[in-house]
Amino acid sequence: MKRILTAVLAAAILALTACGSNDGGTKPAETAKQVGSVKTASQTEQTSETSPEKSTKPSGSILVAYFTAAENGENDAVTSASKVSFWGEDMGNAEAMANVVASYVGGDLFSIQTVRDYPTEYNDLADDAKAEKNAGIHPELATSVDISSYDTVFIVYPIWWYTMPMPIYTFFDEYDFSGKTIIPVTTHEGSGLADSVSKFKELEPNATVKDGYSVRGADVGGSQEDIDGWLKDQGY
Repeated sequence: MKRILTAVLAAAILALTACGSNDGGTKPAETAKQVGSVKTASQTEQTSETSPEKSTKPSGSILVAYFTAAENGENDAVTSASKVSFWGEDMGNAEAMANVVASYVGGDLFSIQTVRDYPTEYNDLADDAKAEKNAGIHPELATSVDISSYDTVFIVYPIWWYTMPMPIYTFFDEYDFSGKTIIPVTTHEGSGLADSVSKFKELEPNATVKDGYSVRGADVGGSQEDIDGWLKDQGY
């Protein structure tokens, strides 16, 4: 059973990238606001064109959407190898990076969660993700957000099998990003952004897609300064 969206800095992620255990710098005075809601049974059967207006309204023009396997795992279990110590909390790579981005740019956080559960053991998750990719499955999402008032959407996720996780494809299925700016941010173990930029341009031809940013999984714990520097270079 899916739980309600977790609070900021709550759950740790199990991703297909190795995580470091080093501390991640100084926590800002204020963390980003978590937005979005869990879909009702009837909403999961509707398309983005027919979905009702969500009750949660955005507080700014920047959304930072992130996918973490831990928030989509069986029994919410997380192995120690998947954790990174960040801002005094144990969390996953993508969640940590999403919090850094959202805090720096003043954006809202949204957790992309699926109806289905993913395995939490590393090898099982790897096999499951590969099978899902090979079958071209776009898993149903359990959470939703009103993106209409956002001009820029950062999307943070691990690279699985040289591409983005299939729930990210579903995320693009459900929302229209026309006229918006999309910025991918990934964790990886050698693949960098993989095919993210080209895929985003293919999926959203009417959006502006930036080159994005990537961090090795083992380096996420000490990446805050580098991420902040990259965002500053982008004009934030």
